[in-house]
Amino acid sequence: MENSELQKRYFASLREKYRVGQYKGAASNSYLYLILRKAELGIEIASSEFKWLAENRLFRTIEIISLQQYQAEDFNRLEVEFLNLRPKYKVPEELEFPITSQVYSILWKVEAGNFPTDSELELLNSYNLTETSSLIRDILNFAKLKISYKATRHLNHFLEQPLYSILKKLDAREPLSDFEADWLLEHNFEETLQIYWQQEDERKAIVEFSDLKAKYRIDSFSDASISSPLYTILKKLKEKQDLESSECEWLKQQKLTQVIEIDRKRKDVKLFKELKAKYQATRYKTSEPSSRLFVILKNIESEITEDDIQWLIDEDLLETAEIAKAIHFKALQTKYQIVGQLAFDPFYEIMLKLERGKRLNPKQVIQLIEEGRLSRHGKIVTAYYRLEAIFYEKEYQRTGNRWNLPSASSNWRKADEPQNALKVTENVNWTKVQESDLKAALLVTRGGAFRDLDRLDEAQNCATQAMKCQSESHQPYTLMGAICYDRGKYPDGDRWFKMAVERGATSNDIDDEIKRIVRMTKDKDKRREVAQYLLKKDLVLYDWASSYLK
Repeated sequence: MENSELQKRYFASLREKYRVGQYKGAASNSYLYLILRKAELGIEIASSEFKWLAENRLFRTIEIISLQQYQAEDFNRLEVEFLNLRPKYKVPEELEFPITSQVYSILWKVEAGNFPTDSELELLNSYNLTETSSLIRDILNFAKLKISYKATRHLNHFLEQPLYSILKKLDAREPLSDFEADWLLEHNFEETLQIYWQQEDERKAIVEFSDLKAKYRIDSFSDASISSPLYTILKKLKEKQDLESSECEWLKQQKLTQVIEIDRKRKDVKLFKELKAKYQATRYKTSEPSSRLFVILKNIESEITEDDIQWLIDEDLLETAEIAKAIHFKALQTKYQIVGQLAFDPFYEIMLKLERGKRLNPKQVIQLIEEGRLSRHGKIVTAYYRLEAIFYEKEYQRTGNRWNLPSASSNWRKADEPQNALKVTENVNWTKVQESDLKAALLVTRGGAFRDLDRLDEAQNCATQAMKCQSESHQPYTLMGAICYDRGKYPDGDRWFKMAVERGATSNDIDDEIKRIVRMTKDKDKRREVAQYLLKKDLVLYDWASSYLK
């Protein structure tokens, strides 16, 4: 093939490669051929030649040649760029690496802001590039610190002072200098500065926690973390706030009872002040919870005693004493099951006597019963009879006078304690009781106690023996009539009651006994039966029995 033919084909291939396209300028074909040959051989294209190409609208050709020339020069550029990385990343001058070395690839990776792998860092160490490896590790640490401490707006990945040293201090939880704190503020690192202020607060809290433990003498508690419940608890104590029950329970589990005691005493002091105001005792100067006044005021609504009231009077706390008396009066009313209004005088003194175990004036009790101010079967009267029974028992023990025994037994019955009534008379040596009237009295009260316990055969036996001892006494006959009523033998009972009246019993005595029988009958049907019997016998006299038919 001739040279001319080869030249044509070569020109055609250059035209295709450099995208000359449909250019028809035959006169300038040789000039175009020159430009393309120079481009292909890597010879620099002159500016006039680029201008000619542009005038002929061969812009795609210009782009291809420009890229090709840039590529031809890129080796030198890459070599220069690699050489510039060496001092930046502390590569010693004496160490030489070919441009193909992986060392440059690693440095370029870091420069691009990408993290090298551990194996790549190990490779650097294998080339004795320890300073380089250490620097890169600092760069990696810098990147992590910027994320942790909200400084990512700082785009430069390379170490920059003072930011890196500031972030390292924050990470070590060390305090910043005024200059460093101001630098963050001036360079708009508000979030980073906020983290620093939070650390400052935590440092102050740690110091405060330590001081509080020293103040409350619990240095032995090993946990120094401000997240410990103890820190919150001690701050509450310092600020005079009440501890929650859950916090006290935690302290108990930690065996920090002295802290619980501090809280309890502070609460008591506060409560003492409130109670003194409430119960008009503010003139009492002592505010120590160990004071007796605190104990009295704290328990005034539930456990006030006569001794407490007397103490208040002795301390000249008269207003408080009056309040205490009123509260004590209500408490005694509750104890003695008194419903409704009750006059303070004379009932407070009466109930106080009962509390002291002192006998009441019988005339006063009877008068109050007759006036309807005391119930015959209420707790006060019951307590009165109990004290009477105890008195007569002691009198018998003191004097040996056996007439005290029926009195004691009778009062035990009236106090609704028939077992004690029997106990008083069970050890009587009947052979030594010579007086028939005493023997009859003992047998009647003993029989009454048996009847109270529904032991009717034994009660009847006592009544029969009493009649033999003193046939003219009405009491055995009254007892026998009551026994018959208990057995449902009402006509028989009426005959015995009639014989009792014939022997001196009053109609009122018999009526009271019958009322007591009906009231004490526990069986509803039996109670209804006796009520119907009485109303049938005398509708007017026994009108009260109609209430038991409702």
